[in-house]
Amino acid sequence: MKEQFKGFYNTPSLFEKTFYGLELFDIEDIDIENFDINNIEILQQLPLGKRVEYFFEAIIDESSRYEKIIKNKQIIHNKETLGEIDFILFDKKREKYIHVEMQYKFYVYDDSFKNEIDRYVGPNKSDTLLLKLEKLKNKQFPLLFNKDTKAYLEGVDLDNIEQKILFKGNVFLPRYLKHNDFDLINNACINGYYISFKEFCEDRSFKDMQFFVPHRFDWLSDPKTNKTWESYEKAKEDLDFFIKISASPLVWSKKIQEGKTLIERFFVTYW
Repeated sequence: MKEQFKGFYNTPSLFEKTFYGLELFDIEDIDIENFDINNIEILQQLPLGKRVEYFFEAIIDESSRYEKIIKNKQIIHNKETLGEIDFILFDKKREKYIHVEMQYKFYVYDDSFKNEIDRYVGPNKSDTLLLKLEKLKNKQFPLLFNKDTKAYLEGVDLDNIEQKILFKGNVFLPRYLKHNDFDLINNACINGYYISFKEFCEDRSFKDMQFFVPHRFDWLSDPKTNKTWESYEKAKEDLDFFIKISASPLVWSKKIQEGKTLIERFFVTYW
Protein backbone atom coordinates (compact mmCIF):
# COMPACT_ATOMS: atom_id res chain seq x y z
CA MET A 1 0.00 0.00 0.00
CA LYS A 2 2.96 2.30 0.55
CA GLU A 3 3.78 2.19 -3.17
CA GLN A 4 0.13 2.85 -4.05
CA PHE A 5 0.10 5.85 -1.70
CA LYS A 6 3.32 7.21 -3.22
CA GLY A 7 1.94 6.70 -6.71
CA PHE A 8 -1.21 8.63 -5.82
CA TYR A 9 0.75 11.52 -4.30
CA ASN A 10 3.21 11.72 -7.19
CA THR A 11 0.53 11.67 -9.91
CA PRO A 12 0.23 15.21 -11.32
CA SER A 13 -2.97 17.19 -11.71
CA LEU A 14 -4.55 16.53 -15.09
CA PHE A 15 -4.80 20.30 -15.58
CA GLU A 16 -2.26 23.01 -14.86
CA LYS A 17 -4.80 25.78 -14.22
CA THR A 18 -8.51 26.42 -13.85
CA PHE A 19 -10.32 24.45 -16.53
CA TYR A 20 -13.94 24.11 -17.67
CA GLY A 21 -14.86 26.70 -15.05
CA LEU A 22 -13.54 24.47 -12.26
CA GLU A 23 -10.93 25.71 -9.77
CA LEU A 24 -8.09 23.33 -8.87
CA PHE A 25 -7.19 22.18 -5.37
CA ASP A 26 -3.49 21.56 -4.77
CA ILE A 27 -2.30 19.02 -2.19
CA GLU A 28 0.31 20.33 0.23
CA ASP A 29 3.88 19.12 -0.14
CA ILE A 30 4.69 16.24 2.21
CA ASP A 31 7.74 14.12 3.01
CA ILE A 32 6.45 11.16 1.03
CA GLU A 33 9.23 8.75 2.02
CA ASN A 34 8.65 9.24 5.74
CA PHE A 35 4.88 9.67 5.71
CA ASP A 36 3.23 7.27 8.17
CA ILE A 37 0.45 5.32 6.45
CA ASN A 38 -0.16 2.91 9.33
CA ASN A 39 -3.42 4.63 10.23
CA ILE A 40 -4.89 4.09 6.77
CA GLU A 41 -7.30 1.17 6.99
CA ILE A 42 -8.52 0.06 3.57
CA LEU A 43 -10.64 -2.98 2.79
CA GLN A 44 -9.13 -4.89 -0.13
CA GLN A 45 -12.40 -4.84 -2.06
CA LEU A 46 -12.62 -1.04 -2.14
CA PRO A 47 -12.53 0.23 -5.74
CA LEU A 48 -9.64 2.40 -6.85
CA GLY A 49 -11.65 5.63 -6.69
CA LYS A 50 -12.53 5.07 -3.04
CA ARG A 51 -9.01 3.87 -2.20
CA VAL A 52 -7.44 7.15 -3.27
CA GLU A 53 -9.95 9.07 -1.15
CA TYR A 54 -8.43 7.36 1.90
CA PHE A 55 -4.98 8.48 0.74
CA PHE A 56 -6.16 12.07 0.34
CA GLU A 57 -7.87 11.93 3.73
CA ALA A 58 -4.63 10.75 5.36
CA ILE A 59 -2.77 13.75 3.93
CA ILE A 60 -5.46 16.15 5.17
CA ASP A 61 -5.50 14.52 8.64
CA GLU A 62 -1.76 15.23 8.95
CA SER A 63 -2.09 18.79 7.65
CA SER A 64 -1.62 21.78 9.95
CA ARG A 65 -3.48 24.01 7.50
CA TYR A 66 -6.63 22.03 6.67
CA GLU A 67 -9.26 20.51 8.93
CA LYS A 68 -11.54 17.79 7.56
CA ILE A 69 -15.17 18.70 8.24
CA ILE A 70 -17.06 16.24 6.01
CA LYS A 71 -16.14 13.16 3.99
CA ASN A 72 -18.40 11.19 1.62
CA LYS A 73 -21.66 12.66 2.81
CA GLN A 74 -24.61 11.15 0.96
CA ILE A 75 -27.50 13.55 0.44
CA ILE A 76 -30.83 11.76 0.70
CA HIS A 77 -34.32 13.22 0.33
CA ASN A 78 -37.51 11.18 0.56
CA LYS A 79 -35.42 7.98 0.43
CA GLU A 80 -33.84 9.13 -2.85
CA THR A 81 -30.07 9.64 -2.98
CA LEU A 82 -29.47 12.99 -4.65
CA GLY A 83 -25.69 12.65 -4.69
CA GLU A 84 -22.61 12.72 -2.51
CA ILE A 85 -20.30 15.45 -1.23
CA ASP A 86 -16.72 14.15 -1.37
CA PHE A 87 -14.98 16.47 1.11
CA ILE A 88 -15.53 19.73 2.92
CA LEU A 89 -12.38 21.17 4.49
CA PHE A 90 -11.70 24.24 6.56
CA ASP A 91 -8.67 26.26 5.49
CA LYS A 92 -7.28 27.67 8.75
CA LYS A 93 -4.88 29.97 6.92
CA ARG A 94 -7.60 31.69 4.88
CA GLU A 95 -10.45 31.02 7.35
CA LYS A 96 -12.55 29.60 4.54
CA TYR A 97 -14.43 26.38 3.84
CA ILE A 98 -13.55 24.41 0.71
CA HIS A 99 -15.76 21.85 -0.99
CA VAL A 100 -13.40 19.43 -2.78
CA GLU A 101 -14.58 16.93 -5.37
CA MET A 102 -11.90 14.36 -6.07
CA GLN A 103 -11.08 12.37 -9.21
CA TYR A 104 -8.27 9.95 -10.05
CA LYS A 105 -8.50 8.77 -13.65
CA PHE A 106 -6.80 6.74 -16.35
CA TYR A 107 -7.54 7.84 -19.91
CA VAL A 108 -6.47 6.73 -23.35
CA TYR A 109 -6.24 9.34 -26.10
CA ASP A 110 -8.55 8.52 -29.02
CA ASP A 111 -7.64 10.86 -31.87
CA SER A 112 -10.57 9.71 -34.00
CA PHE A 113 -12.61 12.50 -32.37
CA LYS A 114 -12.49 15.97 -33.91
CA ASN A 115 -12.19 17.98 -30.68
CA GLU A 116 -9.40 17.32 -28.22
CA ILE A 117 -11.68 17.41 -25.16
CA ASP A 118 -13.62 14.43 -26.58
CA ARG A 119 -10.48 12.35 -27.07
CA TYR A 120 -9.85 11.36 -23.44
CA VAL A 121 -11.77 8.15 -22.79
CA GLY A 122 -11.53 5.39 -20.22
CA PRO A 123 -9.57 2.31 -21.40
CA ASN A 124 -12.81 0.28 -21.20
CA LYS A 125 -14.72 3.06 -23.01
CA SER A 126 -17.10 3.28 -20.05
CA ASP A 127 -16.43 6.95 -19.30
CA THR A 128 -14.93 10.10 -20.78
CA LEU A 129 -13.22 13.20 -19.47
CA LEU A 130 -15.92 15.46 -20.93
CA LEU A 131 -18.76 13.56 -19.22
CA LYS A 132 -16.91 13.69 -15.90
CA LEU A 133 -16.34 17.44 -16.17
CA GLU A 134 -19.98 18.03 -17.05
CA LYS A 135 -21.10 15.94 -14.08
CA LEU A 136 -18.82 17.87 -11.73
CA LYS A 137 -19.96 21.25 -12.99
CA ASN A 138 -23.65 20.58 -13.47
CA LYS A 139 -24.47 18.03 -10.78
CA GLN A 140 -21.87 17.55 -8.05
CA PHE A 141 -21.06 21.22 -7.43
CA PRO A 142 -24.70 22.48 -7.53
CA LEU A 143 -25.61 19.73 -5.01
CA LEU A 144 -23.85 21.74 -2.28
CA PHE A 145 -26.46 24.50 -2.58
CA ASN A 146 -29.49 22.23 -3.01
CA LYS A 147 -32.13 23.08 -0.40
CA ASP A 148 -32.18 19.44 0.74
CA THR A 149 -28.41 19.45 1.34
CA LYS A 150 -28.39 22.13 4.02
CA ALA A 151 -29.57 19.73 6.75
CA TYR A 152 -26.42 17.63 6.18
CA LEU A 153 -24.03 20.57 6.49
CA GLU A 154 -24.53 21.72 10.06
CA GLY A 155 -21.85 24.22 11.06
CA VAL A 156 -20.65 24.84 7.49
CA ASP A 157 -20.91 28.49 6.42
CA LEU A 158 -22.15 28.30 2.83
CA ASP A 159 -21.58 32.05 2.47
CA ASN A 160 -17.88 31.47 3.09
CA ILE A 161 -17.08 28.48 0.91
CA GLU A 162 -15.20 27.74 -2.32
CA GLN A 163 -15.58 24.75 -4.62
CA LYS A 164 -12.54 23.06 -6.15
CA ILE A 165 -11.53 19.83 -7.84
CA LEU A 166 -8.60 17.57 -7.13
CA PHE A 167 -8.22 15.85 -10.50
CA LYS A 168 -5.18 13.59 -10.82
CA GLY A 169 -4.80 11.75 -14.08
CA ASN A 170 -2.77 9.37 -16.22
CA VAL A 171 -2.97 9.60 -20.01
CA PHE A 172 -1.91 6.89 -22.46
CA LEU A 173 -1.36 7.69 -26.14
CA PRO A 174 -1.41 5.66 -29.35
CA ARG A 175 2.14 4.46 -29.96
CA TYR A 176 2.55 6.68 -33.01
CA LEU A 177 1.82 9.74 -30.84
CA LYS A 178 3.80 8.69 -27.77
CA HIS A 179 6.24 11.60 -28.02
CA ASN A 180 3.65 14.31 -28.72
CA ASP A 181 2.50 17.13 -26.44
CA PHE A 182 -1.05 18.41 -26.13
CA ASP A 183 -2.63 21.77 -25.35
CA LEU A 184 -5.53 20.73 -23.14
CA ILE A 185 -3.85 18.70 -20.41
CA ASN A 186 -0.82 18.80 -18.19
CA ASN A 187 1.62 16.81 -20.32
CA ALA A 188 3.34 15.51 -17.18
CA CYS A 189 0.33 13.17 -16.93
CA ILE A 190 1.30 11.29 -20.09
CA ASN A 191 2.32 7.95 -18.66
CA GLY A 192 2.64 5.52 -21.55
CA TYR A 193 0.87 4.25 -24.63
CA TYR A 194 -1.84 1.80 -25.64
CA ILE A 195 -2.27 -0.89 -28.29
CA SER A 196 -4.91 -3.47 -29.15
CA PHE A 197 -4.54 -7.10 -28.12
CA LYS A 198 -4.18 -7.96 -31.82
CA GLU A 199 -1.22 -5.58 -32.10
CA PHE A 200 0.36 -7.06 -28.97
CA CYS A 201 0.14 -10.56 -30.42
CA GLU A 202 1.52 -9.56 -33.82
CA ASP A 203 4.40 -7.33 -32.66
CA ARG A 204 7.43 -9.63 -32.50
CA SER A 205 9.49 -7.07 -30.55
CA PHE A 206 7.51 -7.98 -27.42
CA LYS A 207 8.88 -11.55 -27.47
CA ASP A 208 12.20 -10.33 -26.03
CA MET A 209 10.60 -8.49 -23.10
CA GLN A 210 9.33 -9.42 -19.65
CA PHE A 211 5.91 -8.36 -18.38
CA PHE A 212 3.68 -7.92 -15.37
CA VAL A 213 -0.09 -7.37 -15.38
CA PRO A 214 -0.78 -5.49 -12.14
CA HIS A 215 -4.00 -5.67 -10.14
CA ARG A 216 -6.08 -2.53 -10.60
CA PHE A 217 -5.09 -1.36 -7.10
CA ASP A 218 -1.45 -1.39 -8.20
CA TRP A 219 -2.07 0.73 -11.27
CA LEU A 220 -1.07 3.55 -8.92
CA SER A 221 2.37 2.10 -8.20
CA ASP A 222 5.67 2.80 -9.91
CA PRO A 223 6.54 -0.30 -12.03
CA LYS A 224 10.22 0.24 -11.23
CA THR A 225 9.51 -1.16 -7.76
CA ASN A 226 8.12 -4.42 -9.18
CA LYS A 227 10.11 -7.61 -8.45
CA THR A 228 8.05 -10.24 -10.29
CA TRP A 229 8.12 -10.49 -14.07
CA GLU A 230 6.82 -13.09 -16.52
CA SER A 231 7.43 -14.21 -20.07
CA TYR A 232 5.70 -12.98 -23.20
CA GLU A 233 3.75 -16.22 -23.54
CA LYS A 234 2.51 -16.11 -19.93
CA ALA A 235 1.57 -12.45 -20.28
CA LYS A 236 -0.38 -13.22 -23.46
CA GLU A 237 -2.37 -15.87 -21.55
CA ASP A 238 -3.15 -13.37 -18.78
CA LEU A 239 -4.18 -10.71 -21.26
CA ASP A 240 -6.41 -13.12 -23.18
CA PHE A 241 -8.51 -13.57 -20.03
CA PHE A 242 -9.18 -9.82 -19.78
CA ILE A 243 -9.86 -9.41 -23.50
CA LYS A 244 -12.51 -12.15 -23.38
CA ILE A 245 -14.44 -10.22 -20.70
CA SER A 246 -14.11 -6.92 -22.63
CA ALA A 247 -11.62 -5.37 -20.24
CA SER A 248 -8.46 -3.42 -21.12
CA PRO A 249 -5.67 -4.25 -18.64
CA LEU A 250 -2.65 -2.16 -17.78
CA VAL A 251 0.69 -3.85 -18.51
CA TRP A 252 4.22 -3.17 -17.32
CA SER A 253 7.07 -4.18 -19.62
CA LYS A 254 10.80 -4.53 -19.04
CA LYS A 255 13.61 -4.89 -21.53
CA ILE A 256 17.35 -4.37 -21.70
CA GLN A 257 18.31 -1.75 -24.26
CA GLU A 258 21.92 -0.70 -24.82
CA GLY A 259 22.82 -2.09 -21.42
CA LYS A 260 20.07 -0.21 -19.62
CA THR A 261 16.79 -1.46 -18.19
CA LEU A 262 13.80 0.19 -19.86
CA ILE A 263 10.45 -0.12 -18.10
CA GLU A 264 7.22 1.11 -19.69
CA ARG A 265 3.49 1.14 -18.97
CA PHE A 266 0.84 0.50 -21.60
CA PHE A 267 -2.77 -0.54 -21.92
CA VAL A 268 -3.80 -3.48 -24.06
CA THR A 269 -7.31 -2.72 -25.27
CA TYR A 270 -10.04 -5.22 -26.10
CA TRP A 271 -11.34 -2.93 -28.83
